[in-house]
Amino acid sequence: MILYKYMSLTAARAVLETNSIGFSSPNDLNDPFETLALSFQPEIRTVKVLHDSAHRSRIKANYALLSLTRNPLNALMWAHYGDNHRGVVIGIDTDKAGLNNAEKCLIPAQQGDMIYTATMPRNLLPIPSTEDLMGIGNKVSSFDKEDNDLFKNAFLYKDSSWAYEEEVRVVKNVRTDPYVSKHRECRYSNGAGEWSQIQYEGRPLYCLSIPRSSIVEIYLGRRFGHNFTKFGKSNEELNTLKSEWMNIVEGLQQVREKAGTWSLESIPARI
Repeated sequence: MILYKYMSLTAARAVLETNSIGFSSPNDLNDPFETLALSFQPEIRTVKVLHDSAHRSRIKANYALLSLTRNPLNALMWAHYGDNHRGVVIGIDTDKAGLNNAEKCLIPAQQGDMIYTATMPRNLLPIPSTEDLMGIGNKVSSFDKEDNDLFKNAFLYKDSSWAYEEEVRVVKNVRTDPYVSKHRECRYSNGAGEWSQIQYEGRPLYCLSIPRSSIVEIYLGRRFGHNFTKFGKSNEELNTLKSEWMNIVEGLQQVREKAGTWSLESIPARI
């Protein structure tokens, strides 16, 4: 399965130079309602509130997610996440990247389709035990059908206004040594993979190492060339970059408007 990530030119260069892809904490996403669909049965209000809060806190501290999409030619996605059509979309083979591996993903790609609803779901879960609560992040690192409702509520529900994104999520445990600061850049490994923790725009970003062979498609935005002309760079530099990327994927694609429609299409990029 090939899924797509919209990004700026700067981010795309980082991905292709390091063979890694960034996972973000739920705290750092652009939807303020992340994890709020997770709620437990109203037995004793104080107990319920404490468990809701404790679960969300541990989930946000120990897990991070990668947001992908099924469509590389979505004009709104290009505008919102592809640097206003100046950026790049990278196509990732999720099998080759290990993103379908249920042993290393809390939510693997094949289970990560977002559920869009007009109202917040009320799938109230049983109040968990202290042992279950403490297991979040420590014991739970792979996909388990028994925990599916809990993590589906936490990660896979969004308001229907976001449906245009056609989002597919991959969730992994990014837990490391508890004494390592979230604001410190470091490299580490855990049961979910090999990681490089960096700082990006004042927040931690967890970069998962993936095989170069898992990057199988690259799309250049409709205004991609503006990155070079805007800063007085030459066509030679643009063509050099295209040539480098043609050595990574078999078919480098250029996005353009589809004549007579409001749609986008892609054609092979040329030097």
